[in-house]
Amino acid sequence: MSASPKSEISGTDCRIGIVVDAGPSLGYGHAVRCLRLANALADDAAVIVYPLSESCRDFFLNASPAGKFEICEPDWETKAFPRLVITDLRETHRITGAIHRNGSRHISIHDLGLAQCGSDVVIDGSITTLFPYKPDENRALFLGSQYMVTREPVARGELTDTVLVSFGGGSTSNFALKAAEEVWNCGLTPIMTRGFIGSSPIAISSSGVTLYDLIASGVPTLAVAFDRIQLRTAHAFHERGAVVSAGLVERLGPGALLGCAIEMLENPSILQRLSQVGQMLVDGKGLSRVVEIVRRQLWLTSQEKTYSVY
Repeated sequence: MSASPKSEISGTDCRIGIVVDAGPSLGYGHAVRCLRLANALADDAAVIVYPLSESCRDFFLNASPAGKFEICEPDWETKAFPRLVITDLRETHRITGAIHRNGSRHISIHDLGLAQCGSDVVIDGSITTLFPYKPDENRALFLGSQYMVTREPVARGELTDTVLVSFGGGSTSNFALKAAEEVWNCGLTPIMTRGFIGSSPIAISSSGVTLYDLIASGVPTLAVAFDRIQLRTAHAFHERGAVVSAGLVERLGPGALLGCAIEMLENPSILQRLSQVGQMLVDGKGLSRVVEIVRRQLWLTSQEKTYSVY
């Protein structure tokens, strides 16, 4: 019997690079996803995170004071990348060319088909797509919401008279105060920390990575889109019966959000259906699936290194 990739990787000198960007304008969903991945891979290899901006670097410095991984400045002029590099970028970036010139095996993580870059392995956990991927016999594709990297699902506890208001970081967080005020006006308590994810009967959320987290935990969610990219996600989940889409934030009239939230709360059968359908689409096991894909690619790089000696 042949050894598993993980067993052969153990004890070898191997590194994994993760290139990511985030900030007030881009949001922090990509950084959160890469943080989860870096922590999950830390037992398999030495993980090096390459943030592409100061705000992204600050995020990782604050998020990992224990130092489970290294944080380095990206250098696309020299061959300094590990043999396996993961990118998670919303926009195309010249650093991908440097990764390919370095000869590194490249895993790219995407949302909705954005920022395609000719990588060896593509992972896109979106429920829908803006730009389809062309078939390529030299590239492995892992597509669909089962590959979305979410937090570990939170068990639903005893429900309280609260509404979880979750809009992530960056510019979208400013809308949270407006949403919280509308929730308060209908006699409910707005909760703005995700620690209460299991006790609120519904959530009001932006339509990025945070939305997938809520769906994975079975929280019936009113999804607000902050741009037309998020709108595609909100509509795709809405059409499948997994969320209620409130549409674009710029088109929400006074009291519209409150009206949708009240309608949801007054229909327990709708809440149950949203929860059940949502968890069939996003089961919260995406992280483990992506980790196994990365382990397999790390094993392949170790085989290439071994065979190159002969």
